[in-house]
Amino acid sequence: MLTEHPFNIRVELKKDHLLNDNFSAEDSYSVVGYMEGKTMFMGKIPLFFSEDITTEQNYFVAETMLGSCSEDNMIWRIWLTVEKKSANNDKQQTSFFIDFQSSRF
Repeated sequence: MLTEHPFNIRVELKKDHLLNDNFSAEDSYSVVGYMEGKTMFMGKIPLFFSEDITTEQNYFVAETMLGSCSEDNMIWRIWLTVEKKSANNDKQQTSFFIDFQSSRF
């Protein structure tokens, strides 16, 4: 990833890890998250996910960009939370993180 260039983060929900089996048509899902520098803390960059209506169900997309810092290479961490809301309004969440590297050049 290059800093200061917009890019998309795409999340695909392949299986319902919050419960067990496949997705139910009555359930709704949402994805929220943020990025932060692991090498150097530069604040939290919020990620605003929306459902990708150009594809099949269970895809979420957020557009974002990375800030530039004094390090040539930097490790970033994306924190994601997936929430499932069932037809009877029961909510379940699971959170996880992904690390990745960026470069100023």
